Amino acid sequence: MRHSPELRELSIKVPAPFAGISDLGFTTQYRAQTFNQRQQDVPLVIEGPSHPMRRLAELLRLLHDFEGSSYAWSDPVMLSDEVVVLAFRDRSLDDASISDGTAAIDYFMNLVRPVVFPFLHDCAAVAGLRLSSVIEMRVTARQATFAQLSLPSERIVEPNGDRLLWQQAG
Repeated sequence: MRHSPELRELSIKVPAPFAGISDLGFTTQYRAQTFNQRQQDVPLVIEGPSHPMRRLAELLRLLHDFEGSSYAWSDPVMLSDEVVVLAFRDRSLDDASISDGTAAIDYFMNLVRPVVFPFLHDCAAVAGLRLSSVIEMRVTARQATFAQLSLPSERIVEPNGDRLLWQQAG
């Protein structure tokens, strides 16, 4: 009997991704699934102080309304004053078959590119949020860290946004 390769459960933690807020960060959680299965929604749990979290939840609504991509974002949901969740949704196969070259590339990119990158890109490019100058992340599986990365924000998106979460809207 032949088994399909399985993608194991893993999580990615990103502390302090937004400029000026050191105690706000997020975690993505990938559930285990077989490699040939359509990608499941990937939840992002964002935690931080209540004032910037309310402003962040408001700005993340812009991501949900953004069209024209091989992925989509769910509406952000505030679970409490200090916790917001939203999900990455693969849309690469919505209107095409996997035999379509573009759909196949988009499907592969959505499968192998960590959700962290399109999320941070869209936060800066769509919602106008200013990212920290250096983005750090830690990848864990089975409660063991197997990768730690630090990237300058310009490797993720350029230009960076100009909205700061700790400032009043205006």
